[in-house]
Amino acid sequence: MKTVIFRLYWNVPASIVKDEILPAVRRDSGYIDRNDMEIVDGQSDAAKVVSVSSSSLSRLEKGDLRIRQRPGPQNSLGLVKFVFPNDDNVYMHGTPATQLFDRARRDFSHGCIRVEDPVALSEWVLKDKGMTREEIIAAMDKDMPTALPLSDPVQVVLFYVTAMVTPEDGALRFADDIYKSDVALDAALTHKQHRE
Repeated sequence: MKTVIFRLYWNVPASIVKDEILPAVRRDSGYIDRNDMEIVDGQSDAAKVVSVSSSSLSRLEKGDLRIRQRPGPQNSLGLVKFVFPNDDNVYMHGTPATQLFDRARRDFSHGCIRVEDPVALSEWVLKDKGMTREEIIAAMDKDMPTALPLSDPVQVVLFYVTAMVTPEDGALRFADDIYKSDVALDAALTHKQHRE
């Protein structure tokens, strides 16, 4: 992990815009405003805001414009994002949907990782900067995004398993393959067996 960003914009991925937001906006023209989103022309936080119209929706569908959600307590990423380099644009973030942590099943995101206590994780990650809990909460309450590069990057290791033995009882447990990677893994292992 190399950077922590407080009070951030959520730059909505193109696949979510195409599959979820555009159909919702076409059904309900107030969707963007109600969800504290905006259509923008450009990639930076200072990108020009474009009004919702048939023309802007057409440009959005072509990928000429993008949608972002403004910083604030309703932002889908919460008030902090923990950024680490990876090929899949995955990161850890807060969430306004804290009720999801009460559920046994946790695969409600589009691939990123919701953090149950983002203030505590921020305290731990930013300990080299000497930030107090109060300073972290103040950074979350600012008007605009604040990016803090870490002096010492934190190693992040993510792993995905669909079968494991639980240490409590030694039972083999299986989970749904929500990312559909078992087929590719099985093919790779089968291919390796045939070569040996």
